[in-house]
Amino acid sequence: MTDTIVRATAEIALGRLDPSPANVRRTGAGQGVEALAASIAAHGLLQSLVVRPKGGGRYEVVAGGRRLAALRLLAKAKRLPKGAAVPCHVLDGDAGEDAAEVSLAENVVRQDMHPADQFEAFAALHRGGEGLGVEEIAARFGVSAHTVRQRLRLAAVSPAIVAAYREGALTLDHVTAFAVTDDREAQERVFAGLAEWQRTPATIRRLLTDALLPTTDRRVALVGLDAYEAAGGRVQRDLFSEDGGGWIADPALLEELVGRRMEAEAEAVRAEGWRWVAVGAEASDALWRCRRIWPARAPLTEAEEARRDALSARYDELAEGHSGTDDDLPEAVAAELDAIEAELDALETREAAWRPEDLALAGALVTLAGDGRLAVTRGLVRPEDEPKPAAPHADGRDDEDGEGLDSPGTGEAEAPAAEEDAGDKAPALSAALVAELRAHRTLGLQAELAGRPDLALRVLLHALAGDAFYGRYGDAVASFPAHPPAFAGMAGLADSPARRRVEEAEAEQRGRLPADRRGLWAWLAGQDEASLLRLLAVLVARVADAGAGDWTAPGDTVAAGVASAAGLDMRRWWSATPASYLARVPKAAILAAVREGAGEDAARRLAGMKKEPMAEAAAAALDGRGWLPAALRVPGAVAANDDAAPPALAAE
Repeated sequence: MTDTIVRATAEIALGRLDPSPANVRRTGAGQGVEALAASIAAHGLLQSLVVRPKGGGRYEVVAGGRRLAALRLLAKAKRLPKGAAVPCHVLDGDAGEDAAEVSLAENVVRQDMHPADQFEAFAALHRGGEGLGVEEIAARFGVSAHTVRQRLRLAAVSPAIVAAYREGALTLDHVTAFAVTDDREAQERVFAGLAEWQRTPATIRRLLTDALLPTTDRRVALVGLDAYEAAGGRVQRDLFSEDGGGWIADPALLEELVGRRMEAEAEAVRAEGWRWVAVGAEASDALWRCRRIWPARAPLTEAEEARRDALSARYDELAEGHSGTDDDLPEAVAAELDAIEAELDALETREAAWRPEDLALAGALVTLAGDGRLAVTRGLVRPEDEPKPAAPHADGRDDEDGEGLDSPGTGEAEAPAAEEDAGDKAPALSAALVAELRAHRTLGLQAELAGRPDLALRVLLHALAGDAFYGRYGDAVASFPAHPPAFAGMAGLADSPARRRVEEAEAEQRGRLPADRRGLWAWLAGQDEASLLRLLAVLVARVADAGAGDWTAPGDTVAAGVASAAGLDMRRWWSATPASYLARVPKAAILAAVREGAGEDAARRLAGMKKEPMAEAAAAALDGRGWLPAALRVPGAVAANDDAAPPALAAE
């Protein structure tokens, strides 16, 4: 190796210095020159250049090419005179390999500062805001203010985590992940709670920010980040993310601002005159319960109709007057036709509006949409606000035999069992018996529907369309989804012929279905229409309810119409026995049933009996006669005292 001796240090004018081809740094030689120039401007040239004479009073810089470039940049910016004296070490000798060796030695043997030392040094300069400011530090070291803030954020990370970084247990990416929060306790808790293999930057960020509200939240979009900060809110930013994201540090303030915005919108909606206006997520949870109505276009007034007719007549007149010409329409005629069309369109396409009765019935809901916009849903009718249907009979009784129309299961006590005069007027039946009879009627209707898929389909569509487009209190036979009608406390229903028929139909269909629900869709997809309709019939039948209405009263109910279409004849599903009816009604009602079903002579023979033997004798007299109480009669069915035997139980 050739000895290289530094003979002297001299100050040489900047204009006499040239870069040397012997400098070994080739890649990235021009990177960071601006930052280096800023540092030299702030702190001076901390390390002298190494030069060698090249003749003519000029020198080439064999070590310190980036410093030379930075000095020239300062001179170009007029921040340094071109003739400024630059401290240099002058080499003795002119061998090319000696200059290259010096350049190599300077670049190889030096060791860059550890990043932890760098950001702690930045923090020492800043001293928590009492030292140099962020912008001043940035100017002195030729970096951006954002870079300085990043270094200061890293310096604020828990010393235990920085120590692990210095020891090589963590990387800089790990440290930047911990820096998403300035809560050192949280940093240390996550650091201690994660196994080494779990300490990925993504996991660290997720655990430290899961409980925080991101600035991308829809509530922030509604209020606006600027408005939140103007109100005193602080944003905890991730200085190391590409999108500059962050988290809301004062969620309570944000909620307050959101509440103000939503309440202001709600006040504007209330001014429209709605029955009610609800606000927020909790209110929207009940949205599924509401029926939706829509605004309608008001009909044309008489004056508007007259104007429309006049315009149409004029249009036809102009069109007919020029229909025979091959030339283009005269400009004036074409213009008039266009004007007429525009006015007619305006009359026909007027904006829909809410009617006063809509506003009095329905309400509106103010919620926050997913994109941060306020969404107003108008025309919502709550179930409790639906117009209630008028009762079919004000006195709550059937017209024909005096049976009460009380709701099933009221548990009203039976009439006293005292011996009544057979000639007395038949009293009302007990509420319990009425409820049971109507339950039998429902089971009979279900049994018929189970074998009528075509009718069941119509029942289904009637219920779905009625609920969706009309009102929740509309007359319907079934509701979806629903459980079968409850018949709690009604003895004898489980073993009734109709109940057995429904259970058989259900068991048959269930046996065809896959055992696992996950296979149901694939099974349905593979069935033909007839199979699907059979299944539909059973599913509709099991939730059908014949209702409490009087089928014998004028104005048939929907249930009565369905029963008639199904060919329901309750003689197939019910018969009068002491347990089902006769022993549970007054003697006058027993005699009335026998008189109607078996004739006056049969009733006269029973008139002097006690109630229990009377009920047994009445059952024998009515056996095979097909007598039905009014609650079980279907409009258009065979007369109650018809001597024809009831039809046999269907064996579909």
